[in-house]
Amino acid sequence: MDQPGQQEGAGNGGSPSWVQYVKLKIEKEAKGVSLSSLSSNLQSSDPKRPSIFMPRRQVAVAVPTVAQTPPLDRTGATATATSRWSTGGNPIVAAVGPYHQPARESREPSLITHAKKCAIVEFLAKQDFALDKGAFLKWAWEKYADASEYYEASSITMGPEELAEMLLLDGCFVLFAVFVLRKPSVPPYPLCLAEDISLSNCTMTRGKTELAQDFINLSADISQHMKQTRLDLLLLGNQIPFFVLTDLHTRLKQTFFKGIELEFQDLALSCFEEIRPSPNANTNPSRKFPDPIHHLLHLFHWSRVPRDKHFIDPCAPLRGEPEANLPCATWFKDSRIKLKLSKQQAAPGTLQMAFQRNLLGARGVLRVPALHIHNYSDLIFHNLIAFEQGHVNCGLAVTTYCICMARLLQSEADARLLRNKGILAHTHETDQEIVDLFRGIADEHRHASYSNDLLQLCKDVDEHHHSTTAIRAAKWFVLQCFPRQTITFFVLLGALISIATLINTIVSVYRFYHSYKQETR
Repeated sequence: MDQPGQQEGAGNGGSPSWVQYVKLKIEKEAKGVSLSSLSSNLQSSDPKRPSIFMPRRQVAVAVPTVAQTPPLDRTGATATATSRWSTGGNPIVAAVGPYHQPARESREPSLITHAKKCAIVEFLAKQDFALDKGAFLKWAWEKYADASEYYEASSITMGPEELAEMLLLDGCFVLFAVFVLRKPSVPPYPLCLAEDISLSNCTMTRGKTELAQDFINLSADISQHMKQTRLDLLLLGNQIPFFVLTDLHTRLKQTFFKGIELEFQDLALSCFEEIRPSPNANTNPSRKFPDPIHHLLHLFHWSRVPRDKHFIDPCAPLRGEPEANLPCATWFKDSRIKLKLSKQQAAPGTLQMAFQRNLLGARGVLRVPALHIHNYSDLIFHNLIAFEQGHVNCGLAVTTYCICMARLLQSEADARLLRNKGILAHTHETDQEIVDLFRGIADEHRHASYSNDLLQLCKDVDEHHHSTTAIRAAKWFVLQCFPRQTITFFVLLGALISIATLINTIVSVYRFYHSYKQETR
């Protein structure tokens, strides 16, 4: 196999000499960290299209001009708009993937350094867990073409040996992090260490075996920064291909993951249960995961968006910003359209708005799900939208939702109204901060692609509000006489009873008259 970019001094790609070289290199770096910095740290408090993009940190995005030519992907097609939009944020606990390699990093390194990743690989390669580093390196070398397709062509300078080494180090770290972050975290330690690690008043006791102590040391940074680790693993530029993770999980399923029966997809999703938006309430236990899964962010996106909504017709041109925009929230107070909390209160993060008409079609209702805003919400929304705009075949639910919220939240009065209706629930941010959040997202993605669902939602609201004079008069009469559906029901029921009584009276009078007439003859 002819592969580019072989590493100097490592021998031919996939050869035993290169595999041995990488194994010795990892062992050497791991020795210097296992007993020193880790111990001290514990004591301190289209399927072929690229789907992992380099971080962009610009706040505003200018309209592309003729001179601005998007980069090409490996198939020769222009790269998607995702590569032009910011995802924001730098990994703090863990930087993974080729965009964060030490040679190209100019900022302060993450808590999980390259040496600590080497220590994690060595930990998993010990006899108890038996990860065959050499076998994985050979497999990863052979998968160079498949793995490199996930990244922007212009940003990948790694040869097959470098990429294989990176996938080993970062893949082992991500699997290690998934084990620590999973829910429920029972057992909290690998089964082979359960007898060696004891808890007393929630404080770890001394006297652990060497392997148990290594696990505690290696998981210290993750355990002390769980929330930030979860966020790091959801950055678009901080991903590795999902098929690499599933392969590593298969190799460690009977050792490191022994006793955990969940599929790796469910195991990975459990790590993000506490991250809002919440999982989709309509998720069926017998659901099928998307195929293929690009990376962890793709899996997270799939679990948060409504099913079979906001997709793009591949044969139709991409739609721009709708002409008929949704009005602000306070506008609904004086209109014939009510703004209500979605009935799916069990899932405050379900990103689905729906417009409905009542029984007589006189009043419209725009149902909006409850929303929990946290200090990381801006980061999550930016990364989800950036992923959607790069892979429109995965749907545009988050883009649609954020644009709708930006329309509804145009002032502090709008935010205050949504709080009173329970739509903005358990939010520590001020009204103005929430308005600025969605305004910033909408401004940056104003040239994004939109789904037909958003266009139809805007059209339904606009048509209901701007109906003809006769229809508006009829609706006004209905609203005045029948303001609620319950009242309408009882009025109709009373009318039916009255009609039935009238008919019965007429029949009775007729029978009486007919009988009297016969008697007089």
